[in-house]
Amino acid sequence: MVRALHASLAHAREDAAIRAVTLAGTGDTFSAGADLKEFISERPPLEQALERRELGALFLLIDSYPKPVVAMVNGDALGAGFGLVAVCPLSVAVETARFGLPGVRLGIMPLTIMPAIFRSLPRKLGLELMLTGRLMTANEAALAGLVNAAVAATELEAATVRLARAAGVEIGV
Repeated sequence: MVRALHASLAHAREDAAIRAVTLAGTGDTFSAGADLKEFISERPPLEQALERRELGALFLLIDSYPKPVVAMVNGDALGAGFGLVAVCPLSVAVETARFGLPGVRLGIMPLTIMPAIFRSLPRKLGLELMLTGRLMTANEAALAGLVNAAVAATELEAATVRLARAAGVEIGV
């Protein structure tokens, strides 16, 4: 998924007709993040580190992207998915979405995504989520500034498109 997002963003950056980018999940989840079994597998540590490096490169790309990137959070955003929402400059979530780092309950520290989360959330809330694995509701995420709005599922696409269009027009891309 990380490579596919990177390629899609590279294509959209070069297409002058695209004024903003919307990232959306499929199904009932925005992104459940990495397969946690991969962290405790017998794979070589270097291979695992290189995968995390690709995720970090994706976050850097989104952070410096010349067009607005809006996360359309249609369900839970966990682990790397939480980081993806955090790094997007704009986001809209369904009211039922949850955000968090459940891998910490298994001893997996989310070092690659923590910079994005700590830039998007108050320090103490970020630490609480990182240290406890508690899941945050969409309404709490909106109050904390992680998402711009928490809306009913029937309003998600329209609210996201409005935000993306407004941001695209405002920055003149």
